Amino acid sequence: MIAPPTDPAGFGAADGVAAVRGGALKPQGWVDALLARAAAHDARIRAWTQPVEERRRRIGAVAAPDRALPLAGLPVGVKDVIDAAGWPTECNSLVEAGRVAAASAAAVARLEAAGALVIGKTVTTEYAYMAPGPTTNPHDPSRTPGGSSSGSAAAVADFQVSVALATQTGGSTIRPAAFCGIVGYKPPFGHVPTKGLALLAPSLDVIGLHARSVADIALVAAIMEAMPHPIVAGPPPRFLAFDIADADASADARSMLTEAAETLRRAGATVRQAQTPESFRVLDRAHRVIMSVEVARNFVARYAARRADLSDDLAAFIERGQAVTGDELAAAHAAVAIAREDLFALGGEILMTPAAPGEAPLGLQSTGSAALNRLWTLLHAGVMTVPAGLGANGMPLGLQLVDPLPGAPNLFTDATFAERALAPAAKGEGIG
Repeated sequence: MIAPPTDPAGFGAADGVAAVRGGALKPQGWVDALLARAAAHDARIRAWTQPVEERRRRIGAVAAPDRALPLAGLPVGVKDVIDAAGWPTECNSLVEAGRVAAASAAAVARLEAAGALVIGKTVTTEYAYMAPGPTTNPHDPSRTPGGSSSGSAAAVADFQVSVALATQTGGSTIRPAAFCGIVGYKPPFGHVPTKGLALLAPSLDVIGLHARSVADIALVAAIMEAMPHPIVAGPPPRFLAFDIADADASADARSMLTEAAETLRRAGATVRQAQTPESFRVLDRAHRVIMSVEVARNFVARYAARRADLSDDLAAFIERGQAVTGDELAAAHAAVAIAREDLFALGGEILMTPAAPGEAPLGLQSTGSAALNRLWTLLHAGVMTVPAGLGANGMPLGLQLVDPLPGAPNLFTDATFAERALAPAAKGEGIG
């Protein structure tokens, strides 16, 4: 695993903000340490859309923040489909080349008003769809970091920033977090404003977070969602481990789920097994139908005017959406409505599955499969992934936790329990 730096780059969000507010850490020193870390590793990981000197110029001198602000001095990375004032938002696309945001997206503006400082834009796949950028996995540069929030996950995992904004339309926050061995959070749909986000599929898109702990996610999510996320002591949590017999999951992922369930039981939680509701089994197809239609509608002008500047993958998906009939779309939405009722009926237990089919795949041509994530995005659920051990090749595995209740009221507390229980496995010491 990646050893934390001994300089301020090693701070997590909560500890760093506490040090700034207490006067023990100067924000300029925090930023300088993170930029130095990026300069040393950028040629290998390539997590940012601008080189360090360009980022330094855009950041300028860091003013002393108001120490009363909840995010005083916190450096953040912003995925390059989300506007940050004065920074390019180019979406890894020739169509957007040279575009500089005049104003920050609503979510970014909330963080800035709370004392956070944007220190760069992180690499995304093209328009947060499939065509990857140059980012590599910091644990093994021959492997993908996942996508579409590739740069955010890699930068956080490599201690080049303590927290970064991500997005998810299928599995674009959760899967990269799992591949890079960090914590990923996909809020319930509608909890974070999307004004200033380059939308891909508006009824699915959410802005989420990458960090190295649930506590850091809670600190920043509370500002982004304008609601507290207390992590409270209470009775041992209850988890429901879904049967993944039909999933295209590796032996590593299957054993991780089994061993994580046993570890959580030993830590005092109740864990029971359950069959996946039948209504969930059609959701992957429903997701692809709904998403393709929305992408086709959203990109109609760009497809007409700039088809040659779009990747073949994105163009083919637009064409797929154009071919969907009204009956097919209506059937997909009906399937979602039925499945959402079944989701709510599961009650207050946190659902458990692998966050990805296995370790990060070799190569950078693909960012991996989102098959284990899409249904939760489609159902608008709150989702967190926490590190849960290593696979056969020494690469991180993640445990995906889903709160089936509206608003995800138990997710942060129960994810913290799981994070602590699984910590030895996350460090490579084994789960069982």
